Amino acid sequence: MNILGQINWPLTNIKIRESHILVAVILVLLIYLVFFPLALIIISGFKETGFVFDEGFTVRHYVDIYSDARTYSLITNTLVFAISSTFMAVTLGVIFAWLTERTNIPFKTAVRISLIIPLAVPGVLLSIGWVLLASPRIGMLNSILVGLLGGTAPFDIFTMEGMIFVQGLSFTPTAFLIVAPSFRRMDPLLEEAAGTSGANMFETLRYIVLPLLLPSILASGAAIFLISLVVFDIPGTLGMPSRIFVFASEIVDAAHEMEQLPAYGRIGALSSVFLFFTFSLAIFYNYMTRRAGKYTTITGKGYRPKLIDLRNWKYVALAFVVFYVALALILPFLTILWTSFLPYLQPLSFRALHNLSFDGYVETLTLPRVQLALWNTLIVVVVTSTTVALLSTIISWLIVHSHRYVRRCLDFLAFLPLAIPHLMLALALIYFYLTIRIIPVYGTVWILVIAFITTFIAFGTRTTNAAMFQLHSELEEAAWISGAPLLRTFKEIVVPLIFPAMLNVAIWVAALSMRELSAALMLRSSDSLVVSTIIWEFWAEDSVPSHAAVLGVVTILILLVFTGIGLYLYDRTLTVRSPKKKRSKNFSPVSGLKSP
Repeated sequence: MNILGQINWPLTNIKIRESHILVAVILVLLIYLVFFPLALIIISGFKETGFVFDEGFTVRHYVDIYSDARTYSLITNTLVFAISSTFMAVTLGVIFAWLTERTNIPFKTAVRISLIIPLAVPGVLLSIGWVLLASPRIGMLNSILVGLLGGTAPFDIFTMEGMIFVQGLSFTPTAFLIVAPSFRRMDPLLEEAAGTSGANMFETLRYIVLPLLLPSILASGAAIFLISLVVFDIPGTLGMPSRIFVFASEIVDAAHEMEQLPAYGRIGALSSVFLFFTFSLAIFYNYMTRRAGKYTTITGKGYRPKLIDLRNWKYVALAFVVFYVALALILPFLTILWTSFLPYLQPLSFRALHNLSFDGYVETLTLPRVQLALWNTLIVVVVTSTTVALLSTIISWLIVHSHRYVRRCLDFLAFLPLAIPHLMLALALIYFYLTIRIIPVYGTVWILVIAFITTFIAFGTRTTNAAMFQLHSELEEAAWISGAPLLRTFKEIVVPLIFPAMLNVAIWVAALSMRELSAALMLRSSDSLVVSTIIWEFWAEDSVPSHAAVLGVVTILILLVFTGIGLYLYDRTLTVRSPKKKRSKNFSPVSGLKSP
């Protein structure tokens, strides 16, 4: 049976081959990007040296790892960190979603925007900001409180509690973005019925609202927990100085051994087990996001959600939001900004005002390493965002028009990177391109491009899939009947119609590429430095903190612009609605493929 589908029209053989070749090329590309590196990382755990083509197999790495007491301490730290930070982020995200969508909190639009803007602050910069605020030795908050109250520093950010706190702040906007739409779509009649029956606000939340929102809450929890299991930036910045290791920091530490070759076999064995858990969580996340729609009740044209009157408590709620934004954005950014103007670390004081200057900016931005990192970052951002937007659109187009078997295969391969933590993907690419040397990208900026394209293709296809299913087939059908070639139909019909979604993907991928540290740090070399890795190097290895602060300020300002544009485009795409006319059941603009 031909899994590419039955031919619905008496087409020429040229067009049949054209469509089949396009599907085959995309399938091979996805297998190359995702499957091969993933297979190599699993095989490496059974090799003595960790290199796939070495002779013999061994289970020594697995025996060593799981007979070592430190492994179980590592697993415990990772689970405590991931579970606690996920609970904090989801709890805050649900509270903020409820306040913005179902209550009369003042300045609602400004509140929504302010809760999303912290996404513009990468985890490593948020961590650096909190080191400058709450370090026992140099923290500004500690300096102020000790000066006022005396005694010892009350805060120590270099603890497990500090890591959890900063991670929870960082991922609250993610939970908010996942849960808020479910609040927005939920029919308030059930809440009104509960109120009529005598239930108070908290009983209504407990017995009506939360059960209906459970799929969205679980989806946000699964997504954040999945990331927290293997995130490096916050544990690396706050945990490693005090020797608190989690899975990600252990992998990075083992991969950057200074006195010997990296323990690739041990790393592969440790990563293989975690891949099983992350893949299971990704499947669960995908399942819960699909079920979320079944738990929302949407009424007809008269639908108007009745807002809960918080009375005087609405100002308390607004103050709570402002307090969160201050902790997650304002205080860390202002602290980094203050540090960027100083030649050395100084607490906030009138005397320090005399030392403020732009010398740090001039010195930092003229360093050859920084200029190389800025140039490499520009290459990575432009190439990655453009490629992901175009490739996601092609994949979504084929998914929409393909036979169900091809559709499932394409969708699965495009979704699979969601299950692969960025750190492990980078590790897989190291194995792959150290083994397959005929493709000379190892140690260059292009291996970062490949890593980021693979990482963000899942995000891109989730966005373009939704947009593609909204298109109706009339213009494509007209082009097809007129004899337009396949690629011309795609270029002149599909791309213009879906361009807002493509632009949305490109903007968000550009921002995500600038934020990414885990994969970039694993793949770094002297020729492939980018802004995120050089910020880490300046902070971890440099004696001049203003260097990291200067680049941090520049990065945050650029990401704020990207985030603002992304939010604007996202809002625009939500207002676009396709006509009610359905696709022709027998029409497929991709020759040889069956329309869904």
